[in-house]
Amino acid sequence: MQGAKIGRCQRIQKIKNIRLKGKPLAQLNTDIHERDGHICIIRGCGRYVLPDVKFHHEPCGNSKEDRIERGCVVCDFHHDIRHHGKEGLEEIRQQCVEYLSNLYPEDWAEIKDRYLAGKET
Repeated sequence: MQGAKIGRCQRIQKIKNIRLKGKPLAQLNTDIHERDGHICIIRGCGRYVLPDVKFHHEPCGNSKEDRIERGCVVCDFHHDIRHHGKEGLEEIRQQCVEYLSNLYPEDWAEIKDRYLAGKET
């Protein structure tokens, strides 16, 4: 990243995350559900997820973005574990990242290893 020079220091430009609302967000949700077949992507699950259930962001939290490359369908059970669980949280995170990085390798190439190592949130 490039930023403006300030004396001896260089200011790093903040990257603004993509956040959608209204119809664009609803369309993204539809696109992700259709891509994933309305089925939880966690291996061995296979639960159907209703089309009006919002997709899961990966990464989640402050780094989440409303992009097809950063969203996947997970059932309520696995979504709850991913956000609030202690056991299984890391496994679900890793499966989401693996799934998305296999679909969008160029998009995930730069951040995948850092993210899984805990250096990206």
